[in-house]
Amino acid sequence: MKKLCRIIFALLFVTLNISAQKRTPTFGQYPAKVEQARVRGIDFKRNPDARSFKTRLSEALKGGVNFAGHYAVAGWGCGTGCISGGIIDTRTGNVFWPEQFHDIGVWYGKDEYADEPVKYRKNSRLFVIVGVPGSKEGTPDKPSGAYYYEWVNNKLRLIKFVPKKMGE
Repeated sequence: MKKLCRIIFALLFVTLNISAQKRTPTFGQYPAKVEQARVRGIDFKRNPDARSFKTRLSEALKGGVNFAGHYAVAGWGCGTGCISGGIIDTRTGNVFWPEQFHDIGVWYGKDEYADEPVKYRKNSRLFVIVGVPGSKEGTPDKPSGAYYYEWVNNKLRLIKFVPKKMGE
């Protein structure tokens, strides 16, 4: 009887381990306390590159916190099937330019695009890119799929990648 219990326990442990590996990260697993925006504008002195995107960044900042507790995500198109963006700290007005959020290829194949290429929540540090992060359109150097990142120390840290299966 003890041997049977051990076998059942071992099988249960292996099954749970395998199913845990298949699960994708959720926004609730990466909570962030939401704050109110405090800064009035973008810090262009510390972020001279931000001048090129002044309107988009300023609009995003006016919209308030929408990511990781005290950040505002700003995005814009960079051509057909391509988006880019920056992440603004609403405490300081500083803009961060994660390479993964630059020239995102939002295509899966010929004429097939992601419906929601970037996903994030104001009460979570999880940032999801669906497509090909940090690539140039037509020359993807990474496989297409869902990339799950955690916002840590003002950088995106890859947690998990789920490849896109053709025909999905």
